[in-house]
Amino acid sequence: MAERAVPQENTGINTGIQQSNGPYPEATAECLDLEDSHQQGACVYDLCPGPSSSCMTTKELQQHWGAVKHRLKPVKLLFEIPSARTIAQHLSKYVVYQIVLIRSGSYDSKRVSVERRYSDFVHLHQQLLEDFSEELEEVILPRKLLTGNFNPETIWERRLALRDYLAQLYAVRCVRHSHHFLDFFTEPEQRRAHGLLRAGQFGPAVALLETVLELQEKMGGWQSPVLLVPTLCALTVCQRDLEEPESAFTMGQRALPTGTPGTQDHDPHHNCNTVVLLHTILQYTLRSDAGHQPHPEFSSRIQPEHPSSPLR
Repeated sequence: MAERAVPQENTGINTGIQQSNGPYPEATAECLDLEDSHQQGACVYDLCPGPSSSCMTTKELQQHWGAVKHRLKPVKLLFEIPSARTIAQHLSKYVVYQIVLIRSGSYDSKRVSVERRYSDFVHLHQQLLEDFSEELEEVILPRKLLTGNFNPETIWERRLALRDYLAQLYAVRCVRHSHHFLDFFTEPEQRRAHGLLRAGQFGPAVALLETVLELQEKMGGWQSPVLLVPTLCALTVCQRDLEEPESAFTMGQRALPTGTPGTQDHDPHHNCNTVVLLHTILQYTLRSDAGHQPHPEFSSRIQPEHPSSPLR
């Protein structure tokens, strides 16, 4: 007798904070709920495609959902502040904290980090309170100290407190969806990279932009992919001017699917025609370097229409 089909299993993942028991516990926050997984553009049902449940036996359904559970690992964002350093300038002295972000759920070999001052945390907290005062009633920013700021023991305690503060913020769904939280980790580096790009210092700009891109990808599971487009475009321009057409072409290809008009979350402020034109120029360059002669009509189409175009 044929086995009976059973209903499908719910694969929602709850949100919470976990602490380890070591001397330096890792602050973690579950970052996949059911709605978040849809915003990632990857529905759980697409991870393990199979036949319809109406025509599957009990054993087949068990095997199907076993494969889904195996592939869909809980994803967490881990915050660590492993070190801090004191900077003394002419009229000021302050501490900067190294923040490391690690994406769990799969092996993450890229431990990307940024440095922030305590005043940066204060600014973030003020911005978030303007939008989410009710949601952040129980999230307390470590208080400002008037004395003993540079004491090693005080710095150690502040590191742990700020790390836990970030994890508590990330556990609040509306906060981790806000642009303030993402900008806290990426905006300073992005601003410096754009300044270097305008100054023609493409090598240092690429190093900063790669850090920004890695941070955006780690935090962007719940964000629209279109947010990566400005960084990908800036990397494309830098690598083109560094005479690395293969790398520039790869970055341009990554930007095109998300930056093309008609995508779900398209931002009209992005100049997608420029991306397409630059990508076409890179295609032409690669074909020429490989010894292929493009069609004359193709060559004429890739010339910038205006002599002052930045793509010349």
